[in-house]
Formats: sequence, structure tokens, C-alpha cells
Amino acid sequence: MMGKPHAVAVPFPGQGHVLPLMELSHRLVDRGFGITMVCSEFDKARILAALKKEDDQRCIEGISLVAVSDGMGTDDDRGDVGRLSKFVMGADFERFLENLMRQLNEREEEKVSCVIADVCCSAALSVAKKLGIPGFGFCPAAVADLALCLHIPKLVESGFIADDTGNIVEDQTFRITPTMPEMSTSYFGLNGLSASSKRTVFLLMDEVCRVPTLTDRILCNSFRGIESPALDSIPQAVPIGPLLPPKRAVTKAVPHFWAEDSSCLTWLDQQQDRSVIYVSFGSFSVLNQAQFEEIAAGLEQSGRPFLWVVRPNLMTGSAVVYPENFLDRVGERGKIVSWAPQQKVLAHRAVACFLSHCGWNSTLEGLSNGVPFLCWPFMGDQFLNKNYICEVWKIGLELKAEEKGIITREEIQRKIEELLCDDRQGIRTRALKMKETAEEAVGGGGTSRKNFDDFVEEIKRENLPQ
Repeated sequence: MMGKPHAVAVPFPGQGHVLPLMELSHRLVDRGFGITMVCSEFDKARILAALKKEDDQRCIEGISLVAVSDGMGTDDDRGDVGRLSKFVMGADFERFLENLMRQLNEREEEKVSCVIADVCCSAALSVAKKLGIPGFGFCPAAVADLALCLHIPKLVESGFIADDTGNIVEDQTFRITPTMPEMSTSYFGLNGLSASSKRTVFLLMDEVCRVPTLTDRILCNSFRGIESPALDSIPQAVPIGPLLPPKRAVTKAVPHFWAEDSSCLTWLDQQQDRSVIYVSFGSFSVLNQAQFEEIAAGLEQSGRPFLWVVRPNLMTGSAVVYPENFLDRVGERGKIVSWAPQQKVLAHRAVACFLSHCGWNSTLEGLSNGVPFLCWPFMGDQFLNKNYICEVWKIGLELKAEEKGIITREEIQRKIEELLCDDRQGIRTRALKMKETAEEAVGGGGTSRKNFDDFVEEIKRENLPQ
């Protein structure tokens, strides 16, 4: 052989995109690949800062991080999806990728065997095609979300979406295929974005629609047991998920953007089985003070133990301020951390339910551990994921806002009780069955495992000397 296969991995800048592609990269490293991952300078700095000191700062277990400037200043908001979208669609990013791949190809031991690019980074696939390198798309979100994105031209043609802004003209329900669940224009990925970001993200979605013309395969972080109809709607879609660390390797380095506080695991050890409400809204969602106080009051009034992730940047434009004497009143019943080792938390026997923003990574982590959901979507694909959780798979309940847009303490307390008091609705039973289905997909003989094995063997065959 020329040496071990070498893949260039290109995620969209953001934890929800970087994390699953890093997990895929780890699996390829385990199968003898070398990986070069392209990330923004900002993301690389946060990844390395969050890792333990003993981790190699140049290469994370066989994964070399190569950084490119995203064009923003130190204090600019990396949660601005519009600006991040403009970056990955820009000429500078595409030029950087081409120069990198050409440089790697000049060194025989680092010659690029394939490019694996987030579907939001179609420029990487264009460069791969130009240079004659096999290119593969990667979908870190639900396949249904990708199907919805690819359906946008028809929604524009039907007049549901404005073709120049991405604004929803008319709220309608529709089916992409007869076998897929009914969808709503309210699931459209621009929901929750600022007006200034909508136009740019809409242009990015147009770029995503090019991906099926640039590759014959899109590797998807999903599995047939939950998304068969959506997978069947996209000929190029190949499920290889859920991409979560195997139980024996949960300690493997993964690129969280905040240092994990593992003290919560010791606290969980002291709690009863299926007693703890785990609350986390991911890396982008933000709250105002009024809503923050309602959550605190709802958790307090539930009378149940809770583990609450309160990020440093969780609040809109202000520091976190807890209700007066809240921390004293809840005492040891509540554990609050700035970031949690979520996969270990959700696998813990003490966790009863997951109050979640319904990001796809969190969704997969929850269902793969058989944990019921309390759903609170904030933006983008989270609304679609919520619908699958509550209406299709029926493994969770939705928290509903009152007229002023606030989810009240009463609603939080009521839904906690409804979800946890008994299983008359069968939610926990279905959640545990979902766990079995996920394990089967990646286990020996599972469809996701077979698809991944076939992909690896194909790249290795193409890496043989001619």
C-alpha cells in the first residue's frame, strides 16, 4: 500500500457539527486512517483549551487539527450562524482548502485518499472534485432535516417560502414523500434566527442543495430504525450512526468547547435510580432573565433532584442571576455545572429524563440511552427533531409556551410530573426500546455498522498502488 489512508474532514464551525465528525474521525483512526481536520482558529483554540493537559496539542489521537481564520474578531459572536455561513461560502475558505489539499498531495505519505465534508461545506466537495479526490458528504443532523433542505426549491415554487429572503410566506403542512411524517413550514431551518442572518443562511441552504450533485454518497449520523423513510427519500444517503463513543471509549478526546465538570457524576452516584431531571440547552441556545427564573422555580417546585447545565454565555447580554435564595433552598437536591460530560450523564442510572433543546446530537445521545425527553426547541432543526421525539417516536413531551412566549414554572412542573409519575403513555417503554434499536444498528450485523465497514474497505481498496 501507499501507506495508511488519509482523509481530510471539513466540519461546519460549531460544536454540533464538529462533534459528530470528530467521532467519525476517531472511528476511522481506529481502522488505520490518518485524519486532517479543518477547523476555524477560534474553534481549534477552544477545543485544545478544553482538553486535558496530557492530550497532544498537535494531534488528538491521530487527528491533526489545521486551522483557518473565520474572518471574525476575538470578541465577535460565534453564535451568529449568518456570519459563520458567510465564512464557509467565501472564496477565502475555498482557496484555503484547495491549497491545503494540494500541499498534502505533494507529500506521498500524506496524499489525500478522500474528503469528508459537512453538507454545509459544499466548497470542500467542489475542491475535491476539481482535484480528482473522492469526496463524500457528511450529514451531522437528522436525515429528515437534510430532506427538508433539499425540498426547499419545491417550497419556493409552491409559494410557501420567499425565494429572496427565506421568509415563510404561508404556514402550511406537507409531505416530502408519502411515507415520511407530515411536516410544517414551521420546521424550516431559519426559525429562531435574526433577520440579518436569515438571508445568508438561506443562501447556504441553496449550497446544500448542490451536495447531491457533487458526491454519490452522504454519510449520515442516523440509523434506519428511526429514519428509514427519510433515508429512502435521498438516494445518496447512507446511515452510519448513531456516532457516539462506544461504552469502552467514552474517555476518548472529543471537541467540546467548554471544559467538562465531572463532579456531577459523583453527585449522580449519590442519587436514586431514575430520579434526576437533567437540563441542558446545548451550546447555542440563550435565555432571558424572566425565562431563567421560571426554569429555576419549576425545578424547585418539582421537588425532584436536578442536574442543570448553565453555560457562561447562557443569558442574553447579562450574567446569570438566580432567584433570591434559590441555591440555598434547593441545597444538595440541585447540582449546577457550566458544562457536563453529557454522554456519561445520560448513561447514568440516576437520570430520569432529559429537558433538552432537541439538538440532533443531544437527541441521539438521549434516545441511545433510553432516556425520555422534555422538549424545548429554540431554533433551526430543533423544531423538526422535537416533532419526531413527541409525535413520531413518542418518547417525550413538549413544553409549551404561554401567550407571551414564556414557558412557565407551572408548565415545567406539570410536564415533569406527567412524564415521570407513571408510564401510562408508554413513553419510557418506547424510549428503552429505542435504545435497543440504536445498539443493534451499530452492533455486529447492524446496518450502520455494515455501511461504515463497506465505506472503510472501499477507501482502503482505492488506496492500493496502481
